[in-house]
Amino acid sequence: MNNQDNDLQSRMQAQAEVAERQGLRAGNDAGVDRYRLVLRALRQPLADQLPADFARRVAARVALVEEGGSLDDWLVTLLLLGMAIAGVVYVQPAMASIVGQLNFTLPTLPWPLLGAAGVSVALAWVIDAGASGWHRRPH
Repeated sequence: MNNQDNDLQSRMQAQAEVAERQGLRAGNDAGVDRYRLVLRALRQPLADQLPADFARRVAARVALVEEGGSLDDWLVTLLLLGMAIAGVVYVQPAMASIVGQLNFTLPTLPWPLLGAAGVSVALAWVIDAGASGWHRRPH
C-alpha cells in the first residue's frame, strides 16, 4: 500500500467511528459501511466459556482420525515396504560374499550346568512368588 491508500483507509476508519458514535444510518460510501461493521463486531462481547460438550466433540474428532487409516497412510506403508524389499534384494549379493568370508565359531558351553542353573532360578522365583502371595492373604 502506498501513502495515498493509507490516508484513504485512515479517513474511512475515522468517518466510520464518527458515524457509529452518532448512530447515523448507512451512507453512500461502502468502504465506510464495511468499517462500521468491523467496529460493531469488535464491540460484541466474547464468549466467556466453551460449549458444554466441547471435550466430547474434540475426543470424537480425535477418535475418528485415529480409527481409520487413510489411503495415503496405506500407500506410504506399501511404498516403504517395497523399498525395503528392493534394498535387501540389491544388497544381498554383496552381503552374501562378506558373510561368507567371516569365520567365527561358537564357544562350547556346559549346557547341562546352564540348564540346571535356569531350573534353579525358575524354582526360586516360583517359591518367592508363592511365599509373597501367602503373606498377602488375610487370615
